[in-house]
Amino acid sequence: MPTRPEQKNAFKDAWNSIVSPDTLPTRFRSLHQIEYSTFQQKVLEQDQAFVTSITRSLYEGDVYIIRGAFSKAFIGEMKRKTAEYCKDKPPTFHKMLEGCQDFHRVIDEEVAKNYSFKAIKHSCYFFPWNDDPLKLFSPIWERWSLIKFLSGQRLDEYERNTPKDGIVDRIQIVCYPSGAGVLETHSDPYIHQRLFISGFMSKRGEEFDSGGFYVIGPGNEQIDLEGQVEIGDMAFGYATVLHGVAAVDSHKSVDWGVMQGRWFLGLYSNASDEVKNRHTGYAVKLDEER
Repeated sequence: MPTRPEQKNAFKDAWNSIVSPDTLPTRFRSLHQIEYSTFQQKVLEQDQAFVTSITRSLYEGDVYIIRGAFSKAFIGEMKRKTAEYCKDKPPTFHKMLEGCQDFHRVIDEEVAKNYSFKAIKHSCYFFPWNDDPLKLFSPIWERWSLIKFLSGQRLDEYERNTPKDGIVDRIQIVCYPSGAGVLETHSDPYIHQRLFISGFMSKRGEEFDSGGFYVIGPGNEQIDLEGQVEIGDMAFGYATVLHGVAAVDSHKSVDWGVMQGRWFLGLYSNASDEVKNRHTGYAVKLDEER
């Protein structure tokens, strides 16, 4: 895998000048939209006005939607390949240890008890040291690298890491099934990845009827953002801004034998299970918030 040339990162300096453990944002402030081609150009140009404005905006709790990050054709093919992958392989689970293989897992109410916050979903996990069966990493890294750079990292940060190196990239393709899918309000881990990243693979009103991505506003209100996105969009915000997925089609009965509901692309650079006392996210009960 070729190494990208090292590039000075003005975003890193900007973040260092404003971030403090005592002032991490937790509430959503406002929503911004930007076309993918414009976003790519602005990030790589590193114009100081843009650098200052977007870092401060994100640190105030703003969320950005990147319009048209992926084509609808690419998303459709990724969903088709994922469904076939899950059909051909039995569900399993593997910790992120050296040599960990790709896998998929049905996370129902009982299995969800093993996680730091409740998530009912069917998840597929892909790691870059394996054979990339769905041919995901190259097109996804092209987009992901821009958000890494915006976060103050190298364009190719963690791409060549394996679990023994501590931090690894992982692509997660998720189906929140109609009738059961949900993700409780939580704060993401932020030490190794400053921004949460969501890729939208379904549209409400077409593949599912209700529920979806939300953020928590300053008055603890749940603010729906799912209705603002199209298939192929990406969204990002500061990792500590509280967010979740409202119950998907709660009026329906779940059928784990099919992958129908809300599809989602999750990109995260995780502390592997080779790391002791891993930094993780946590659920937030708004009436008893830590």
